[in-house]
Amino acid sequence: MTQLVALEPSFDSPMANVTFKEMETAILPCSVKFLGRHQVVWTDQWSTLLTYEDRRIIDDERLSVERPFTKDWNLHIRDVKHKDQGLYNCQINTNPVKIKTVNLKVQVPSKILNNASTDALVAREGTTVTLVCNVSGIPMPAVTWHRLVANEKGEDKKSEFCPGTNKIGINGEILLIHNVSRYCGGVYECVAYNGVPPAVNKLIRVSVEFPPEVKLPNKRMGQEVGKETILECVLTANPHAVGVWKKNGEEIKTVSGKYRIEPYTEDDHSISLSLRIVVVDKEDYGMYTCEASNKLGRDNDTMALYVHRRLPPETTLTTTVTTESVTLYQPYPRHQHPHGHNVGHTASSSVVQDKLSVPKRPSNIHVVNNPSNSRGDYQDFVPLYLIVYETVILDLFVTFHMCVSVFLFHVYGLSVMLFLKQSNSE
Repeated sequence: MTQLVALEPSFDSPMANVTFKEMETAILPCSVKFLGRHQVVWTDQWSTLLTYEDRRIIDDERLSVERPFTKDWNLHIRDVKHKDQGLYNCQINTNPVKIKTVNLKVQVPSKILNNASTDALVAREGTTVTLVCNVSGIPMPAVTWHRLVANEKGEDKKSEFCPGTNKIGINGEILLIHNVSRYCGGVYECVAYNGVPPAVNKLIRVSVEFPPEVKLPNKRMGQEVGKETILECVLTANPHAVGVWKKNGEEIKTVSGKYRIEPYTEDDHSISLSLRIVVVDKEDYGMYTCEASNKLGRDNDTMALYVHRRLPPETTLTTTVTTESVTLYQPYPRHQHPHGHNVGHTASSSVVQDKLSVPKRPSNIHVVNNPSNSRGDYQDFVPLYLIVYETVILDLFVTFHMCVSVFLFHVYGLSVMLFLKQSNSE
C-alpha cells in the first residue's frame, strides 16, 4: 500500500538584504515552495501585521503584495522613506512558524540645508572668514570646497595672491580662510556627495572690503599752452570709492566745460578716473591731486603738470670745397722712398683701405644760421677720387722703379759673366 507524504512549505532562502534609494519602490522578496493550504503574512520589526496573504491590513497605501509568479509573495513599498528602513518578516503559519527575514536599507541622497548654511558673506580684509555648508544624507555626505576660477581654461591670476583657495579640495562642512585678502573674494562652491546620485552643490559669494588706494601712472606730465591733455589715476577699493580731482586743494568742477572727468572700469574693484583739460592755459600748470574715499577710509596722490617747451631747430651746415689745390694729410705713418718720393704702404690694397678713411684738411666753411654755440674750427673731407688717383700713380711709380732695377741687375750680371769667360779663354 502506497503512503503519501505531504511536503512542508519552505522559503528559497532564510535571509535577504536589499538596498533602495529614497523615493524608489522597495521590493522585499519572499518565495515559498509547497505552500499547500498554509497562509503567508508580512510583519515589521515591531511585529505589526502588515498583510495577510495578498491583502493589506494597515492603512499605509504605499504597501502591497505583488505575485508575478504563484510562489511569489513579494512586499512592495512605494516611495520608500528612510523611516521605512529595518527588518521585515515573511511568515508561514506552520507549526512552528517559519520565517524569512528581509533587511531593508534606504539610502538618502545628499542634501544641503540652506537655512543652516552661508548664503553670502561680506568681510573686512585681514579678518577670518567662516563658510558653512550644512548637509544631510545617508550615508553622511562628504563636502568638498572649490573656489570658482575666472574662465573656462581654469586660469585665475588672482589665485596666486590667495594661496590655497583655488580648487581647495578640503572636506568638511566648515571652511576657514584666515587673514583674508582682497584677492580671496569671489564665488566659493561646496559640493556634497555620499555615493547616491546626484551630487548637490551650493554657491557662496564672498566680498572682501578694503579702503581705497590711489595710483598715478605718471607723476609728472608736460604739455604746451593751448593743447589738450589728460591726467589719469586708478582708484582701487571695495566698496567702490568716490573719486575727485583737486587743484590747489579745491575740487575741480566740470560745469564750465573746460574740464571733463571720465571714469572707466578696469576690473571688479578698480576704475580709471581721467581728468581731461580741453585747452591748457598758463594758470592750469601746477600740482593736481586725485582723491578717493569710501566708508573704510580715503587715499590720495599728487602729480605735476608743467610747461613743455619745444627744442630749437637744428643747425644746417653748408660746406664749400675747392678742388684746385688739395693738401693730403695721411692718418698713418708714411715711408721715405730712396728717390725722395713720399709713398704710402707698399701693398696697394692696404693703401686704398687706409685712404678710404678720408683724411681731413683745413678748408673754408660757410655756416648757415650759425648759433653762438657753433663757433670753432671746422674740417671737410678730401674727395675720394683724388685719393684713389694718388694711390694708383704711386703704385705705378713703385712698380716701374722695381722693374728697372731688376733689369739693370740682370744686365750687369750678364756683362760680368761675359768678361770672365773672355779672360779664361785668353
